[in-house]
Amino acid sequence: MNSLTYPIHRIRTWLKDDALPTWITTIDKETGLFAEGLNQTGTPFPPLTTRFRVQPRQIYVFAHATQLGLIDGRDTIDLAINQGLPHFGSPHTGFQFSLEQGRHGDDRQINLYEQAFALLSYAWHYKLTATKDSADNMEVIYQFITHHLTDKDRGGLYLSQACNSQKCQNPHMHLFEALMVCFEHTGNTLWLERAKAIYLLFGNHFLQQDHLAEFFDAEFRLDPQTGTHVDPGHHYEWIWLLNHYYKLTGTDVSRQIETLLNFARKYGHNTNGLVRDEVLSCGEPLRTTSRLWCQTEYLKACVALWERGPSAQREKVIAEAVEQIFSNYLEPAIKGLWVDQLDASGQPVNPHAPASTFYHIFLAFSEVLRLEQEA
Repeated sequence: MNSLTYPIHRIRTWLKDDALPTWITTIDKETGLFAEGLNQTGTPFPPLTTRFRVQPRQIYVFAHATQLGLIDGRDTIDLAINQGLPHFGSPHTGFQFSLEQGRHGDDRQINLYEQAFALLSYAWHYKLTATKDSADNMEVIYQFITHHLTDKDRGGLYLSQACNSQKCQNPHMHLFEALMVCFEHTGNTLWLERAKAIYLLFGNHFLQQDHLAEFFDAEFRLDPQTGTHVDPGHHYEWIWLLNHYYKLTGTDVSRQIETLLNFARKYGHNTNGLVRDEVLSCGEPLRTTSRLWCQTEYLKACVALWERGPSAQREKVIAEAVEQIFSNYLEPAIKGLWVDQLDASGQPVNPHAPASTFYHIFLAFSEVLRLEQEA
């Protein structure tokens, strides 16, 4: 792994010396809430809307970083779990989208997306603490999803408790991830059985003949307005998730990975190599901007593909993906921050650093660090 020696050193240094020490200070010691993000000058975003998703994602980051010995985030994680999350609800009642009324409409809405990340955060808290409370809360969250968001007649899960006419691939994907983490951290195969149900939905409904669809009605028919809108970043995210599922279960996911990879490689990148934000199912560009999270999912997919067939070329591709992230998104920002989005020519569209992106960055970077540990 000679070609990864420098990228691994670069990743570890940036995380340990720059990013983690910066972002751990963004939690409010009184409320237990993490900041929505940091402006390009390093100052917190104005507190107009505090989204729930930021909180469990940051809990994940600091729990995983603590496990890897990159920082000691135990007190911060406990504060966020015990004081921060209850602002939004509870495992019994569900967690609402955000705390303020804003441009998202009714921010008290209970969505599947938020519950998936709540489950992830309690699973990681359990990994660090082995407390019965976190284990119990994991089960309570799953039961809430089952009783309040499940379509018992047609299968799958509704986008929101308030809307039983729409289903969406993305929150199912994050629930799939969380369920696998629950299995890994508890050893209870029940969680893996639950993950299998999402995997079957992926194969039966989300994966089309040549691409991954995003938006559906309650009958799993493509949404008439947005059904042709496709995220290349999610293609790469699913490649990593499918490979992870294969490692846990032995399920053959080769054809599904090939389908996702063929579409994303053919239509998902701008001429500068960066992953596009959105395309049409026919392959035509829809949004040629490139958010950072899409690049991190590409990096994770590169790691997964190397695992499935190690080669010097695939190792080189991992190193190149790391370089793209640093040169385009991390190095142009102040230390520990990132540029969120670039246009097709590589110029910043949004130079600020939303906190929600750290989850994507850390998970992708931890996958590269894992290669060193397993070498």
